Amino acid sequence: MVKFACGHVIPFICFTAFGLLLPPLAESTTLVQLSLGQLVNSARAVVHAKAIKNERLWHDGEIWTVTTFRVIENWKGSSPAEITVWMIGGQMGRIMSFVPGAPRFRPGEETVLFLEPTHAGEMSITAWGEGTFRVRFDARTGESCATQDTVIAPEYEPATHSFQHSGIRNWPLAVLKMRVVEAEAAHRSAK
Repeated sequence: MVKFACGHVIPFICFTAFGLLLPPLAESTTLVQLSLGQLVNSARAVVHAKAIKNERLWHDGEIWTVTTFRVIENWKGSSPAEITVWMIGGQMGRIMSFVPGAPRFRPGEETVLFLEPTHAGEMSITAWGEGTFRVRFDARTGESCATQDTVIAPEYEPATHSFQHSGIRNWPLAVLKMRVVEAEAAHRSAK
């Protein structure tokens, strides 16, 4: 027989009941990757940009990383020459806040970003990793290529019980731009 101090019996019973009732109520959630067309339709702006600097700050009790980008080219919408993108998480002194899936950028890094305003009016990235494409120069082909952040982290596929890499990998930048422009044109003509 288990003996409890008087103050510990009720919390133990509640915790045990919660633990026994939770599994039948819980359902798994599977997030479906957005297509490129869905990303284009969801974003207010799509830009090819270069990260200039990062700042970390406290905002509403959370640490945020604010990255300033110089816009190289607008692919959708109209953005100023410099934009700031707010992503939750970062480090302030000895306090670190890590949010899985929140993209981080290094000054000098070139990207394609699908952007949308937050409820507070700041700019954020549509679907975080899905709306972030890292641009690199491919010396072999002489072209700049773009890879979606979701390619890096595999997703668990319940049907096959395996991890799958999804997303766009090593597309020539010109091809990605063409597809974004086509998707935006198709969306406008469908309205």
